[in-house]
Amino acid sequence: MNQITTNKLTMLLLISLLLVFIEVTFFGNGSIIFALLGIVMIYMSISKRRKWLFWMGAVISIISLFSMWSLRILVVATLLYILWQLKKGAPVSISLTEQFDHNQIGAQSIIQNKAFSFQRTPTNAYEWQDIHVQGIVGDLTIDTTQTLLPKGTSLISVRQGFGKVRIAVPYEVPVRIHFNTLVGDVQLFGNKMPRLWNKTISMKDGYNPEIEHTVELIITVSTLFGDVEVIRK
Repeated sequence: MNQITTNKLTMLLLISLLLVFIEVTFFGNGSIIFALLGIVMIYMSISKRRKWLFWMGAVISIISLFSMWSLRILVVATLLYILWQLKKGAPVSISLTEQFDHNQIGAQSIIQNKAFSFQRTPTNAYEWQDIHVQGIVGDLTIDTTQTLLPKGTSLISVRQGFGKVRIAVPYEVPVRIHFNTLVGDVQLFGNKMPRLWNKTISMKDGYNPEIEHTVELIITVSTLFGDVEVIRK
């Protein structure tokens, strides 16, 4: 499998910034001004809680950025590279983690740190490990009903830019949830909340003060633009 390492991603980012700088400096493309205006509108929409201002700023920013030939060249080059790798039959994986020999450091994590990924826990029984995952864009499904949570506190920590996180927990396990997002939807145990705008919510479920719980699950999710759904099954 071909790994796009952190160094390659950093080099890609530097090349992108260089192309934008060349276009703005030598070709006088004013699109960057409208892109910055869109970013300012997005910031103002968050502070003033104006949804229409947010979407207007997002549309202006996207149109302005893609009107720049430097970014269009970068997008085309990236797509051609991926198509070339797929034609060779080599899957492309973009990973933010350093590559190690897992035989030396122990069992491989259930969910991997990847910049772009669609991952889920095994659909059959598996051995539990605390989950700490971060990425840029992803769709994660974590089912803790297919494993046996150990005594004490088990942790699920997710940090990503865009995407949805779905988590299933057993009925008998008490759970604490912390979710913060710039823009996102929340559905907890069948209850859908109003869309969050630059907010943090916390809740707990399943705790009985008359019972000493030996097992608990703490879920922490942080996104820029993303949704979270937690169910019991």
